[in-house]
Amino acid sequence: MEPIPENHPSNMPQTPSKKMTDGPEVVQSTPLSRKCCTHAQDQVPQNADVLNKFLEEDIYDKVVFTLDEFATIILGLPSKCDVEEEFNLEPESEAVKDAFEAYLRVAIGVSEVEGQKRTGAATHEKKLYQPLANLLNILRDGAGCAGKEIDEKIFYVQDPRPVLGSLLERKPDLGAIYAQLLKLTENQKLSEYLAKKKIVGVFWGLLLFFVEVKHRKGNFVGLNAHKEGTLLNPSRSIPSESQSTKRKRVNNTAGLTGMCPLNTTPRNSNIPAKKAKSQAKSQSVYQSGGKEKTLEVKTSDFYVQKAEDELKAEEDMTPTQGQHHTRIQCASYAKEMLSNGFIRNHVMGIVADDNGVRFHYYDRSKVIESQAFNILDDEWKKLFMAMVCQLNKLDHEKLGFISHLDVVDFDHLRDPKQFAYDLDEDLQGLVGARYSFIGSDGHRRTVVIEKVLYRAEGIIGRCSIVVEVRCICSVSGCNWNGENRIMKVSFPTRSRTSEEVFIREASAKAKSSGNHWALNHLPNIIDSITVTYDETKTVQGRLKAHLKEKYEERVMRVTILEKLHSLSELENVREFAQVFYDILQIHRWLYECAGILHRDLSIGNIMFRRIDGRVYGVLNDFDLSSFVRDMVKGPSSDFRTGTRPFMSVDLLNPKWNGGHLYRHDLESLFFIMICLACRYDTPGVPAAEPRAFSKWFSGTDDEVRKDKVDFYSETFYGKLPIRPYFIGFYKWLESLFFWLRAAYKARPELKDQSELFLPSQLQNSLRATSYDWDTLGGIFTYANMKQLMSSFQDQPLETRWSGEDSGH
Repeated sequence: MEPIPENHPSNMPQTPSKKMTDGPEVVQSTPLSRKCCTHAQDQVPQNADVLNKFLEEDIYDKVVFTLDEFATIILGLPSKCDVEEEFNLEPESEAVKDAFEAYLRVAIGVSEVEGQKRTGAATHEKKLYQPLANLLNILRDGAGCAGKEIDEKIFYVQDPRPVLGSLLERKPDLGAIYAQLLKLTENQKLSEYLAKKKIVGVFWGLLLFFVEVKHRKGNFVGLNAHKEGTLLNPSRSIPSESQSTKRKRVNNTAGLTGMCPLNTTPRNSNIPAKKAKSQAKSQSVYQSGGKEKTLEVKTSDFYVQKAEDELKAEEDMTPTQGQHHTRIQCASYAKEMLSNGFIRNHVMGIVADDNGVRFHYYDRSKVIESQAFNILDDEWKKLFMAMVCQLNKLDHEKLGFISHLDVVDFDHLRDPKQFAYDLDEDLQGLVGARYSFIGSDGHRRTVVIEKVLYRAEGIIGRCSIVVEVRCICSVSGCNWNGENRIMKVSFPTRSRTSEEVFIREASAKAKSSGNHWALNHLPNIIDSITVTYDETKTVQGRLKAHLKEKYEERVMRVTILEKLHSLSELENVREFAQVFYDILQIHRWLYECAGILHRDLSIGNIMFRRIDGRVYGVLNDFDLSSFVRDMVKGPSSDFRTGTRPFMSVDLLNPKWNGGHLYRHDLESLFFIMICLACRYDTPGVPAAEPRAFSKWFSGTDDEVRKDKVDFYSETFYGKLPIRPYFIGFYKWLESLFFWLRAAYKARPELKDQSELFLPSQLQNSLRATSYDWDTLGGIFTYANMKQLMSSFQDQPLETRWSGEDSGH
């Protein structure tokens, strides 16, 4: 259970259809939505209410399927599913009948005479957990016994203990894991085993799917939207219902996602070893929120009391509030499974509210729900049984785990040693995992993860993961053997040009034009692999075929890059200044000479390499870049680009329809420098709370925009809160702040004036004004920034490029 989120949905933003008087040229750029960009992680204290705002955006565009659609498209059942023939499971077998009756007895009570009021239902939601787990376990072989099947799964009670491995406590009421984790003996009765044993030590990587339980007479799944007895026939398909017209959304990721781990106890002694837990099994371990990822141990009594408090809070909810609250809860579990578990394409779950049930599905493009249905109805009951049986039959690939990268020597999802793994230093259990894959050159390579550098939080979007890996190939001729690389896995839209194309074209331009200096400031891609989803064999392919333009098609992209250094590894403030000046120059060269606009400057995308003792700033991560020649053709995705804390005020403004301009990236560079100088005491060491500009890292698009507008418009702002270590940046930052504040105040209003009465004098004045939106009236230009940033503390920095400037 999670605390009640304080979410207040706003009206969906619309793109203005007309050019504003004296406004910027209307560009076919992606309209702004409530999710405008990547939610950056900057060691901001984790708060459930804040993260729930982003979950609100992920579920905003959900689609509701009929139960038949969900069964066939999501679960892959035949369209005319015959439970008895397909699953060899009799609805009236004694074991199945007893399990249903045991669950319904506590959920809705019993009736002595058919048609009379039911009595004897449980008064507490927790009484439903174990009977429901027993029922779900029975719907496999009709007996609920352990077997030897490799894909055999069990449902167990997770509440009140949180699942391990995330910064916030999240706990579905029931979870599902592979039976092999428990070392069960063959034919052992699961209900008896689970009644005696408490399963502890489950982290998000082991969770196959979740079950959320309610005891609110079906109201929290929307069952009573139809009266009992008038439910739709499950065999008759009705059109899928989108909860809203398709909206344009902004990029939700600052990073990437990837594949599934292999070896948590590597045999090679040179591979990082996993640590064993020292905590007693009777205590649950979880990652608490806060600036540091500290590990806390709390007793069962603490979690029991917290769960009780959350249930009491739900008692005051209306059915509408309860349905929304339940959706946020389920989305939070999906987010953790996708962001903090082993790397997956999608996840699934179930919500059971007494006799009302609903299935859920989440992937990188869409959230899907089944319609709510009543398991008292015989036809619905049969289809429910078939769907649960199918869940129990799905292999790890159909459960969403990445299979394109092979598991090597170790079954990470089924080994009981996983319960002894210490998550203190490795939240997600990825360090030490091994991956084997075939590169674009046809050679198979095996790498081991040595460090998780970044992992995006979220459901919808690129959802990237970046890890440092070391090649451990034993095959002769591997030119990577023993070397460290960066592996990045992401899920970009299929239509988006790959990062590899941008970097290779820029590198080729640098060589052909004699600008070899630029190569020192570009990342070096070693390999790139793109995997598409089969239209019939994968759920993503079936969803695209069914939803067509309502489903944004994605690919999985694996990129191997040269290892670079992060800003926290710089040794003094002058090196910081040189790196930022380098970024200004290479960014401009890319725009002027290679015809590429980066469009996603952030702290994480500015790196450096050291050559002969000298630093060279490197502009990294071209996933969201665009060729300048293509930018007038329209967006390649339903997302605006950028990382929220560093995005221009314009791009956070729903009224802006002038596209992503060159100066917007310059403004991002300003926000990067000011966040570094005001939020860190020394490189990599955050300042004490409260830190400056924290709302930029935790707020929604609108909250961040308003805070930045206030920041620019405050007449008596005073000096910027620059930390002593970075005080050398005072001249740069105060100057840029003054320029931007003056420029934003002086520019024309972003307002459609076509229906206003304007005096002739004002009309003449507006016509005479030719405002340069590309440079904020000529103030915010590359030339001006270069003049400012070419020296630091009155000493010149190294100028790499003296190329001509077109004026932007």
